[in-house]
Amino acid sequence: MTEELSMDFDNQADKAWLLGVQRKLYQWSKGTPEGAYGDVWNWVTDPRNLRCAWHSIAHNKGRRTPGVDGLTVAKIAAGNGGVPLFLEGLREALRNGSYRPSPAKRKWIPKPGKPGKFRPLGIPTVADRVVQCAVKNILEPIFEARFWQVSYGFRPGRGCHGALEHIRQTIKPRKYGADGMLRDPAYQWVIEADIEGCFDNIGHHHLMDRVRKSCADRKVNRLIVRFLKAGVLEDFIYSPTATGTPQGGVLSPLLANIALSAIEERYWWWVKHPHDPKLRSDGAKRGADRRKRDREAGRPVFYPVRYADDFLILVSGSYEDAVAERQALAEWLREEMGLTLSEQKTRVTALTEGFRFLGCLVRLKWDDRFGYWCRVEIPKEVINDLRWRIKKVLRRQTQDRSLASMLQEINPILRGWANYYRHCIGAKRILSALDWYVRNRLWLWLRRKHKHIPAGRLTKVWHRPSRVHPGNHVWAEDGVEQYLMAYVRVVRYELNWMKSPGFAKAFGEPDA
Repeated sequence: MTEELSMDFDNQADKAWLLGVQRKLYQWSKGTPEGAYGDVWNWVTDPRNLRCAWHSIAHNKGRRTPGVDGLTVAKIAAGNGGVPLFLEGLREALRNGSYRPSPAKRKWIPKPGKPGKFRPLGIPTVADRVVQCAVKNILEPIFEARFWQVSYGFRPGRGCHGALEHIRQTIKPRKYGADGMLRDPAYQWVIEADIEGCFDNIGHHHLMDRVRKSCADRKVNRLIVRFLKAGVLEDFIYSPTATGTPQGGVLSPLLANIALSAIEERYWWWVKHPHDPKLRSDGAKRGADRRKRDREAGRPVFYPVRYADDFLILVSGSYEDAVAERQALAEWLREEMGLTLSEQKTRVTALTEGFRFLGCLVRLKWDDRFGYWCRVEIPKEVINDLRWRIKKVLRRQTQDRSLASMLQEINPILRGWANYYRHCIGAKRILSALDWYVRNRLWLWLRRKHKHIPAGRLTKVWHRPSRVHPGNHVWAEDGVEQYLMAYVRVVRYELNWMKSPGFAKAFGEPDA
């Protein structure tokens, strides 16, 4: 075996090589937004890329989950020849054209925050995950350079908090009236869009047409089609996939973003692409100038913000303009993408009434001191849902467990909830109140567990000074203590906190 084809691991050198390739692709795509890169197959099947892909899959949370072949990362590593032989065989199959993706194993998992509802999850084999990751490593820089700044879902360095802050800054009034009050919000309405079964109904032809506009490598495109057509296996019953991108695949989020970026393109006039070299000024500024001119001329303005398949359209205009655009958007999605807007869940809402997006309540509120201002709040339903989850964990049937084990189950829930909602207004007060609620629920749980121990004795044994936050007393046992959400730093999220991916940062000439 030559040194070029060696599957021996040198992870740092492999990552450095891959980063150089990604920077080259990103810079080319950014400078040539209408071009299609025609030769990426050699990079996809390069041993260094496959090794990087294996490293990502082997350190992923799903490494212990097998696909339809029953193999896990650990089984492959412990097999005859180990990982080098596995990757060498995978590369050989890709190069000679004999590689065929296996069907994904379908499982149904609960929808977060929606008790009793489930969504399908497709689990590919480890081999398919490695190949998908190798394809993603090469294609992601090309498409990241062309994605729009109003898209936040499943993109490196972006997330829910960025989308919510983008909406807040877009909605907040900037124009003062004669009395010094902010009376003229830029947008008055919002179209809350909901696509029925979005990921399961994306048309393959529409998706591949969009992929081919940026990637003209036939071998890579043929491989993507095979992944899309691989089908699913549920209870040993095979089902073909004529449409959709299976949720659970490594490549699926990128493909979904490629397909759904058509939504931003529909509103290109007001959301100009920031990397258009034809513009003399920044594309984002040009879009803002167009929005301003259209408002002054009395024309409606539509501004989208999207997180994966959750998106909304901010409307500057009348209620009739918003209703007409909702109908036009539904027809356009059906004709262009084969997707259907839910008539029941897609509605037009006044910004003063507020709307739910990514688990938060966003609304314009009037204040007699300075006028309208935009608030991102924690909905009461979300607070009640957290209380229900804590109450469910501390149910009567768990009294045979120790306090330490209960705290180990509760603390991650509290930590994740507090870190997500810490950027909302009024979060400090709500987090403090929830700390008291959890404290009282733990007290009731201990009282039921130890019915014959006096209350004072219970408090003396398990209510101890906090080692993490001195000056507070918390429930604790065996070194595990109650997590206090009130001490999470509450601060407004800043868009400049979003980190650009490594390939978007230029450090000299890319070495590929």
